Amino acid sequence: MNGSWAFCIVVGNWEVFRGFLRWVMGAKILRRMWKFTPLVSLSLILPHCFGTLSPPLFGRVPTGSVKPTGWALGQARVQANGLAGHIRDFGAYVKGSIWVEGGSIEYSAMHESAPYWFNAQVALAFQLDDVRLKGQVRDFLDWTLDHQQSDGWIGPEPLIPNSTVPRLTWPRYLVLFGLIQYAEADPSQTDRIVNAIHRFIPLVHATWKAGKQGDRSLGGEFDYQFVRWEEMVYSLQWLYDNHPKGQEDLLLETMQLLRDAGFSWKNDWFQESIFPKEAATNLNMSTHGVNTAEALKSEALAFRFTGDPTDRQNTFDRIDMLYRYHGRASGTFAADEHVAGLNPSRGTELCDVVEQIFSFATIYGIFGNNSVADRAEKLAYNALPAGIMYDWWSHQYDQQVNQIWTKVMDPPPWGDNGPNSNVFGFEPNYPCCTVNHPSGYPKFWAHSFFTDKSDSSLLHVFLGPSQFKGTIDGNDVTVSVDTLYPFGTSLTYRITASKAFPFKIRVPGWAQTGKSMIAVNGGQAAQLQAENEHGLHTVQVPRGTSKVEVTLDAPTVIEPRFNGAVSVTRGALNFALQLSNNETSAPGLRSAQALADVRRLYPNAPPEFLTPTDNHTTDHTLLPTSEWRLAIDPSTLKLVDKSASTTSLPEQVWAPGAQPLWFTGQSFSFVSTKWKVFG
Repeated sequence: MNGSWAFCIVVGNWEVFRGFLRWVMGAKILRRMWKFTPLVSLSLILPHCFGTLSPPLFGRVPTGSVKPTGWALGQARVQANGLAGHIRDFGAYVKGSIWVEGGSIEYSAMHESAPYWFNAQVALAFQLDDVRLKGQVRDFLDWTLDHQQSDGWIGPEPLIPNSTVPRLTWPRYLVLFGLIQYAEADPSQTDRIVNAIHRFIPLVHATWKAGKQGDRSLGGEFDYQFVRWEEMVYSLQWLYDNHPKGQEDLLLETMQLLRDAGFSWKNDWFQESIFPKEAATNLNMSTHGVNTAEALKSEALAFRFTGDPTDRQNTFDRIDMLYRYHGRASGTFAADEHVAGLNPSRGTELCDVVEQIFSFATIYGIFGNNSVADRAEKLAYNALPAGIMYDWWSHQYDQQVNQIWTKVMDPPPWGDNGPNSNVFGFEPNYPCCTVNHPSGYPKFWAHSFFTDKSDSSLLHVFLGPSQFKGTIDGNDVTVSVDTLYPFGTSLTYRITASKAFPFKIRVPGWAQTGKSMIAVNGGQAAQLQAENEHGLHTVQVPRGTSKVEVTLDAPTVIEPRFNGAVSVTRGALNFALQLSNNETSAPGLRSAQALADVRRLYPNAPPEFLTPTDNHTTDHTLLPTSEWRLAIDPSTLKLVDKSASTTSLPEQVWAPGAQPLWFTGQSFSFVSTKWKVFG
């Protein structure tokens, strides 16, 4: 960080400092200062006193340049054929949203349902190059941009015309996420989207600078824009990095305004003396799980415009703090609406999971720490599929790492969620996860590859079957990854390049045992060497076509957990006892809380959007028919791994028995001890 930027940070108030500069430039003091200040110093200070945005360590590749292949392609198709791909056709809060043509409702005053859906759907549509899905998101894009207000406002106005209630910024954070992905994926729309965002940002800047963005006294929906300020900062940084149009100062000042007005996660929450060590009882916006998951990246993003090393340090302090006191073996933290401690009977909201994945992908890009990428993979390959039925038509609001059933539980064991939160359903508890959960895998796949501008290299970070195709500093590169990972530990890369370049493969922390190997173009296998905290092994790829083969060593890890339990992990995967169960189904139950809000907010809502159930979907109750009161002897566990002889996996890859590896071992029944269900 240069001294001039440090001085601006100390000054703190942009307007005060600008006034100071104007006074200095016009005063005699400037001529007196000239005797003591070399011209070169002023030339450095004045142009940079409003700051610069430091680049992230690694750069994102454009949405659509990475496509899932192999089992991941099958999974993407399952998602497209499931609820995510069809909710636009019938879902009341997407089809009927005030954000789309002909729509008239939202499930709350937060106006977020269709924005969540749009943010999730853009990447999937272009990853699959699916005409139907691309048509869905194009319709949303066209309606939104064609109806942008003359002052730059994006989206619907407040419900009451000429109301004194301020415009709500929060759902625009989500719309901007979708817009920037669309701008990357479809170059024919880039200018149109970028120009629309540039018309919007000055309005946001003016509103927040004047303090007219509203507060909680106007309704709880106004709180979210303050605790989730980093979501808007993300999009501002994308605009600065890619399409600033000479507005760098405005963009930087808007970032600072948002952070200054927003909740200070760094100073007022993620401190050992403040952060809750057990399940929260004083529930507020800072104990809220989704807010927490999104805020993981707040100071990483802030670091880019502050250069403050304590922003970096607090990022990793908060990660340690959160998972030490609330973590789960599946990679997530517990928050059944609010942070819930270590007791495995408490749950985790599905929205928490997808937001953690995105936060960790963002943090990795900025700082490059290998442990962060390991966390993202753990979530994507364990917590995410655990909370969604394998056909991707229903999901849980709250998942548990030790659940023996999925059913209505009344009274519920959760901190602040309803009795049906554990059911695999259409809108269990609340509709936010219904529209937000589809973002998990598409955004994970989109962040599989990064670039490093320092040496024009390409990085494979989130391991799995995929293909990257793009241009890196004038080098046309295609990388295809053939692998069953995480169900297998071998990866074969086929690389074509128009000129030589460095290709870097991330070596997971668990694979850095000295036994993970790599072979290039049929040569002798050598040990994978993970470079420093980034965990990267570099291959110098020549012009033309190359083949790289990687084999990861994946030791079995037995980890002590809560109340004498253990978790069994191999590589990126957790393992669990497969219980037999009896399944009963019913039409998808709608969220009663959301329906009540719709009736209150929209008294003239169409009756078709107010039905208590949705007949396009099904809720599932699963009750165990096999014994669950079992203990294992970890010393007897033996891995059965058929991945080496498996060439493909079923399309519904997370269905019971679809995976090519499992453990056998000795178990002991504790039926006679009358183990009881806790919670």
